[in-house]
Amino acid sequence: MSIIQQIVSGLGTPNFFVLMPEIVVTVTALLILVVELFTKNKTLLSTLAISGLGLATVSIFFIQQGDVTLFGLYIVDTFSLWFKFMILITSILIFAVFNPYIESKKTFYGEHYYLMLFAIVGMMIMVSSPNLVTFYIGLELMSISIYILVGLWKKDYKSKEGAFKYLIIGGAGTAIISYAIALIYGKTGSFDFLRIASEIQDKADIGVLGGLLLLIVGLALKASAVPFHFWTPDAYESAPTPITAFMGGVAKLATYAVIVRVLIGAFPFSEEIWAYGWAILAAASMIIGNFVALRQKDVKRMLAYSSIAHTGYIVGALASGNAIGFQALIFYSLVYVFMAIGGFIFLSAFEKNEGWTNHIDDFKGLAKKHPVMALYMLILMFSMLGIPPTAGFMGKFGVFIALISADVWWLAVVLVITSIVSAGYYLKIVANMYMHEPVNDRKFNLTPMEKSVIAFLSILTLLLGIYPAIFWDISNLLTQSLVMVSIAR
Repeated sequence: MSIIQQIVSGLGTPNFFVLMPEIVVTVTALLILVVELFTKNKTLLSTLAISGLGLATVSIFFIQQGDVTLFGLYIVDTFSLWFKFMILITSILIFAVFNPYIESKKTFYGEHYYLMLFAIVGMMIMVSSPNLVTFYIGLELMSISIYILVGLWKKDYKSKEGAFKYLIIGGAGTAIISYAIALIYGKTGSFDFLRIASEIQDKADIGVLGGLLLLIVGLALKASAVPFHFWTPDAYESAPTPITAFMGGVAKLATYAVIVRVLIGAFPFSEEIWAYGWAILAAASMIIGNFVALRQKDVKRMLAYSSIAHTGYIVGALASGNAIGFQALIFYSLVYVFMAIGGFIFLSAFEKNEGWTNHIDDFKGLAKKHPVMALYMLILMFSMLGIPPTAGFMGKFGVFIALISADVWWLAVVLVITSIVSAGYYLKIVANMYMHEPVNDRKFNLTPMEKSVIAFLSILTLLLGIYPAIFWDISNLLTQSLVMVSIAR
């Protein structure tokens, strides 16, 4: 037996069955890449993408038992499977409304479909990472795909400008994370989360501290936390609105998930350090995000700054440094993805109508022209503001309780005050819809699919606020799963 054969036989065979969701999405992306060379049929490409994502979603339910596979570089557990399920479901909703938007813009690039699928594969790799190498690969696959998606509309100057800013700042984030991984590996001799945690348990020195701080900075940049948020408003505003929904909802969900996995898996004994760091970033994001959003007249840009503020609310749960905070972060991230996608898809549906510019004045009198659609937007805005009984209220309440339980009173006060400030722009949209006369007589053409997706997201946001117990239980299960896997490994 040769040396290579001995090494391979010692490593064993990867369990490809638990990788079925990733395999299905990857094969679908490659299939669309080839099919797109021969046809520009948008319906066919969209059908293939949605079918592949649907098949991948179904395959999750056939994974009865998790595993650590690919020679210890990949973990499939309850935490990763649930986040993969959420990533796939929300991506299907975005694909469902994508074609009407690009048809209205008379701009078509087949690359949209398979680049989004490759980004989804990157997200699934991220949430299944028990190792810094796997985490880095997944993060970059997602990031590079989204860079291209933002700037794919070559004839649109704003699209190119937003993509360029995102690429430069995102590249800086990549470099920072690379340096962080190098420092951590240099001090611990491992990329594996469990071994890193074991090595630094009793001997965290300046090298480990530097690596951890750089890692937090890099992750904060990817999550668009202040002061690493400058790419967000331009990238969100300039990207095609369904792509903005993909960035602001699905990609954010994967980023929050990987933040929790990395911190619990690799740095459970350094919670005082990263809890304080995330507390500062959260407070800055809440303050800057909300106060700058107040000055915005473009609703798409307003929601971009709103997403920065929500990043502050979500990562603020990490300031508690305990299981209650982890549970609150998971719950908030799971419900926020519905709010974010719902808001941007609403804009996408109306933006394809002539004369709609996403300016705040475009919403005037909308309740008289489209009372049902205005009601859906009201629910989404109330949820983002945090008015009961919506999911957004329960998310903020959970973070508030986590902070109080850890005696981080000052950040809890910041959360409450900035939430009140946010009423200044969320309620402005509602007031324009319900308290003003229409500014013109134009009619809006919305497809049945767009109406159905917006209805589903807004009603789900309301139901998760009225009956939050199911998602709270899921968040608790995922927290326990993550902690137990980290200990078991």
